[in-house]
Amino acid sequence: MNMRRFALPVLLSGTFVGFLDTFLVIVAVPSMASELNASVSDTQLVLSIYVVAYGAALVIMGRLGDRFGRRRVFALGMAAFTLFSAGCAVAPNVEVLVVMRALQGLSAAAMLSPVLATIQAVYEGDQRRRAVLAYTTTLGAAASMGQVIGGGLLALDVAGIGWRALFAINIPIGLLALALVTRAVPETRAPRPEPVDVRGAVVLASALVPLMLGLGIGPDHGWPPVAWALIGVGAALAALLPVVERRASAPLLSGRLLKQRSVQWGLVATLAFYSGNTATMLGLTLFLQDGLGIGALGSGVAYLPIGLTFMAATLLARRPGAPSGPRAMRWGALVMFIGLTAALTASATGAGPVVIALVLAVFGAGMGFVYPAILTSVLARVRPGDEGAASGVLLTATQIANALGIALVTAGWNATASVTTGLAIAAVLSLAVAGTAGRLRQDRATSEPSDTTQRLRLLAGK
Repeated sequence: MNMRRFALPVLLSGTFVGFLDTFLVIVAVPSMASELNASVSDTQLVLSIYVVAYGAALVIMGRLGDRFGRRRVFALGMAAFTLFSAGCAVAPNVEVLVVMRALQGLSAAAMLSPVLATIQAVYEGDQRRRAVLAYTTTLGAAASMGQVIGGGLLALDVAGIGWRALFAINIPIGLLALALVTRAVPETRAPRPEPVDVRGAVVLASALVPLMLGLGIGPDHGWPPVAWALIGVGAALAALLPVVERRASAPLLSGRLLKQRSVQWGLVATLAFYSGNTATMLGLTLFLQDGLGIGALGSGVAYLPIGLTFMAATLLARRPGAPSGPRAMRWGALVMFIGLTAALTASATGAGPVVIALVLAVFGAGMGFVYPAILTSVLARVRPGDEGAASGVLLTATQIANALGIALVTAGWNATASVTTGLAIAAVLSLAVAGTAGRLRQDRATSEPSDTTQRLRLLAGK
């Protein structure tokens, strides 16, 4: 049997579970708080600490994969992710659960960071195009279906372990992937790997951790001084990063990369898109469970229209003549805005959760076009050789955006106890994504495109 045919499924299995765990746990917060005798505010840290650790480690893990072997880093990340998922499943209290989630987030960074670079190294031509589309579709499916899967697992109460099944489900997936990875996935490295910028990695992580922790703590505790202090420390360390990087022989975040307008606009689009999505998903969960008292299964089912239209849109986006690249970003974002505006109108007129969920199916369709378009639009326009670094920066930005979306919608919910807060935030941010798409369409790489860039430009519709 040709085991190489399983390379992409193995890589995407890690991508799916690693990204899924950002969203899967949202529907389980009330159950965890009840069983562990913790407040909902304390269990919110179970959500945010994963995002913090994941986002802080992504870029450095990508560099380690380039230097020591991407398959090796992926496999070690998958093994650790599986182990710490088991630790989450047996956690006796919220303190242990938070620690296990932090370690799980670090492991997810190691598991996900080498995937796109491996795809670019292993596949060529049309195979690469289809693999990149499968990768971006997997990210979107994990985000849009996370609550559906979480609600279903809670309702089934697998083996009578309740919310712990949400973590235990990672164990068989991880073990199967580990059994196949060394035979299915070829080992790849960067042709000329740069030294690992340890100082830059330490400063970057030291900036992201307090920044995202402050965003996580603030809205749940009335924005105490410690939250503002953490945000201030994170911002100060982030301001120090360019100074450290200028002195590095092989900077983790090169000035050349961050000065490229495609990367700058890509970061804006990523922050706006993922913040808005998180605000919508968490806001709807709080509305259904805390506001209306609907159980986990009911709230999970409410996301089904979003997930179905998302998957349908991703299939349509692959058809010849379908909008792609920045054009898909713009039209997809406008469709998202229409769906969110309709949901806001339905909420304002007293419509029930079923109507709101069905209206948000339009939002899901827009997501299906935007998800793959952001990554491919940016990577198609960066300078040759910067594709891997750019993808790492964008993935890190997704985690900052998730933390920001959680902070915004939690603060709004605590103040108003209304679903309209998250929907309004997401509607404004969807317009920002549409505006950014126009900027990306005007942008051109300033040097001769590499072979990888030429292929990605074909994918991005340019």
